Amino acid sequence: MSSKTGLLTAVHLANITSTLAATRKYALGTLYLQLHPRFQDVAKPNAFSKFIATVYQSSPKVLGPGVDLRILISSLKSKEIVPVNRRIDYLFSDYCLDSHRDGLDVARFYPGASVIELGTQPFSIDANGLTDSSETYKNVVLGGTFDRIHAGHKVLLSQAALLAEDRLVVGVTDENMIKSKKLWELIMPTERRIEDVRAFLEDVDRTLRYEVVPISDPFGPTATDPNMDLIVVSTETARGGAKVNELRAKNGLNQLRVRTIDLLDDELTEEDKEDKISSSNMRMDLLGTRLKPRDLKPHLSPKPYIIGLVGGVAAGKSKMAERFAKLGAGVIDCDKIAHELYEPGEDCYQTVINNFGVGILNEDKTIHRKALGAIVFSDPDKLDLLNTILWDAILERTKLRIKEIYEKQNKQIIIMEAAVLLRAGWQNACHEIWSCIIPREEAIQRLMDRNGLTEEEADKRIKAQVSNTELVQNSDIVFCTAWSYEYSQKQAEKVWTDLVEELKLKL
Repeated sequence: MSSKTGLLTAVHLANITSTLAATRKYALGTLYLQLHPRFQDVAKPNAFSKFIATVYQSSPKVLGPGVDLRILISSLKSKEIVPVNRRIDYLFSDYCLDSHRDGLDVARFYPGASVIELGTQPFSIDANGLTDSSETYKNVVLGGTFDRIHAGHKVLLSQAALLAEDRLVVGVTDENMIKSKKLWELIMPTERRIEDVRAFLEDVDRTLRYEVVPISDPFGPTATDPNMDLIVVSTETARGGAKVNELRAKNGLNQLRVRTIDLLDDELTEEDKEDKISSSNMRMDLLGTRLKPRDLKPHLSPKPYIIGLVGGVAAGKSKMAERFAKLGAGVIDCDKIAHELYEPGEDCYQTVINNFGVGILNEDKTIHRKALGAIVFSDPDKLDLLNTILWDAILERTKLRIKEIYEKQNKQIIIMEAAVLLRAGWQNACHEIWSCIIPREEAIQRLMDRNGLTEEEADKRIKAQVSNTELVQNSDIVFCTAWSYEYSQKQAEKVWTDLVEELKLKL
């Protein structure tokens, strides 16, 4: 993302879309939109509610999804310039500066910034289309997850700031409240989300006092704080406002006025995603992208490039491995290697029988893996014993296969599919770790449909494996196969293209 920052002072609201689009060629990372303080002569700050929502909704399409647009509410409340606390590279205006000496002298706050006129129209305050201003309140409260601040969050927070006169309280859901969210394992830590909310609010409006706090239930401080006047909710959480007032009535507190803010339609949505601008869509966009910088591992040879592909049972990792095979990767299935090691004549064969008894044998003396699985998946100690017997042997044979595939097939990238990779401690044998996750309920259903297990048996299998949270924490790339085949394919192609380019390979 670009590090360049622009500040646009605007007076012609009807032309704002074309004015914003004109900044695209400057490849900005952040753009501040400051409405001229003279608007205060014709409208109160909260009269701009609809305008702000409309601009934020269209901003990903108009500016591009990589530009962080921030509309400065301070300029609607203070007739003095409240400069932003960061370097500004470009100072834009949507009017001819020579047509009006407004006394703002914005440039003095940002020495070194390039001054650019995006419009040739003369200075005039265009207040057409502004909504009637509504009542404001001393203390305003709202809550949410606020994962990766997006346009919808910006509207909700900005509307609350426009309605507040003195104090704005924001409750941010903690880890106990996020597990019903789509791809909740990819949600940022609570502390980071609190920091992001506070930073955004202090950036756009420094006239208010902010209290941004974690909440572990739907009510947060609204249950006990007597100094609250208005709660801001979205159409999705509107019922929460009524629930808050029910609790406040029981606690002998004043009833809060409720202001409902419409959700924003996502103008760039696609199949499998939600129609609204949402953090869920943003987390889906993270699938198949690098979550952390590539870690060079000097103890490994740069070729072949080894990727450990890990995931829970029924998470779709084998199908994902097939996709990479078609794209040009060599693939090694460590589970199949484990099958080989169970065969009569292998060192592990007799060791397994000695520890688990002849009751796990078929009539032809091969190991009955389902019978063995029933034993180990119901007893964690026995599972640990089996793993100790097999893991070192699997890794050694896998290394031999990697060498063979590289030398004989010239595969530059080799996928090592291994459900046990993290528990076995094989991370240092791989340049990167990629993982497949699916919601627990989906995994249970797949096991019941595919393997004929009861719900209880499927649940035991899932509880015996590494959690999705641990998978994500240890992964460079994450996939999820909970949606269409095409969406899973898109994830695979995205990361493959990026990796081939990073490694400068010719496959």
